[in-house]
This record gives sequence, structure tokens and C-alpha cells, in this order.
Amino acid sequence: MLPDDMFVRLIDEALSASLKHNDPSTDPIIAAASKALHGHSAPPMRSALSDWRIEDGTLYYRDHAYVPPHLCHHVLFLNHDHPTAGHPGCHKTDWFVKRDFWWPGMGTFIRWYVDGCALCQQMKSNMHPSAPPLMPIPSSASRPFAQLSVDLITDLPDSASFDSIMVVVNHGLTKGVILSPCNKTITAEGVAKLFFSRVFKRFGLYDKIISDRGPQFASKFAKELG
Repeated sequence: MLPDDMFVRLIDEALSASLKHNDPSTDPIIAAASKALHGHSAPPMRSALSDWRIEDGTLYYRDHAYVPPHLCHHVLFLNHDHPTAGHPGCHKTDWFVKRDFWWPGMGTFIRWYVDGCALCQQMKSNMHPSAPPLMPIPSSASRPFAQLSVDLITDLPDSASFDSIMVVVNHGLTKGVILSPCNKTITAEGVAKLFFSRVFKRFGLYDKIISDRGPQFASKFAKELG
């Protein structure tokens, strides 16, 4: 919540010293910027001369310290891998580095660096987990409603004092459905009585029942039906 100028921004002393002792003869950007500042050539990369300055031996581009190629990995280590950084991710690392430093193509460099971090890849959350394949329930039924499913659709608008529906599906053969009105407060015994009057009298006892209401419900249902 506090503004940035309320904080002291520190740079690693070893890194700061390395940025000061760069030979212009080995770095074309430092050489071009030095010549431009001394009035011997145009600024590099079609930039304005006011974008560049050399302060205390360090080259700055738009108030960001220029990082030569051999120090880019070290800068990324300090802002991403160091224990005080804590592997903050691509966008946060990009913000940390660009706050103080600059070099050509740094956005791509930072993205590749973070994408190649083994620890980040190991701890990264899978945003697209693979769903297990559907396993169809096998059936050996030879008559209607020998293998069936019993479920309740509850919390429906009241109609003739009913607010739920018992759904019995012929799971083994025709996928036929028998719908029976009931109430949400119905018990396993009540479901068994309703099943007896709407299904058992027409198709007889089932061989296999499928329900998502738990084994206790199926056990009480079978005992009451028996």
C-alpha cells in the first residue's frame, strides 16, 4: 500500500561492481553508447541520446542499469532462484528484473529462464488435469429392469404436495424410465414401498441395483423390499 519511493532499493554489491567494470571493446552496446555520449556516433538501436547515461562507471538506459550478456543469468538467479526471491513465477520475475535492469530481448530471456526452471515445473499446478476415461457398467440382463438404477431428484417446486421424483432407469436393456412423485423426506423404507407398487408389480425383483445414495440406503431398501 506504500509507494515505491518509501522503500530502499538495493543491488547486490558484487553485481554492482561487475556492471561497472565492463570493457567497451568486448560489448558492442557499451561501445556504441559510449561513442554516442561523446558525440562520435548515433545512439544504438535508434534510441534517443537522452535515454543513455554513464554514472559511476555503469551504463544506464532509461534509468535502468544495462546488463551485459555474461551477467544475465546471475541477475535472473538473484531475482528468481535466490531464497529471498522464492521462485515468484514468470510475470513477477519479469517485473522484478525490469524494475532495475535492462538488456535487449530481456522479456524472452526471462520467460525461457523461468520455463526452464526444474523446481518451478515440479511445483507448478496442473491447470488442465487429464480426466479419467469413462468406464461403462457391464450388463448381463436378459429382461427389463433386471439391472436398474434408483435415484431421487429433490427440491423441486411443490406440485400436488410433492417436491421430489424417484427415478428408476432400466440400466441393463432399454434405458426406459419410471418416474414416481414423492417427498424429499422419504426414507429407504418409503422408497422400497414406492418401488414395490410402481416397478416390482410389473417387472419383478431386480438382479442388480445402482444408486449413489450409499450402501446403507441400498441395504435398508433391499431388506424392506424383501
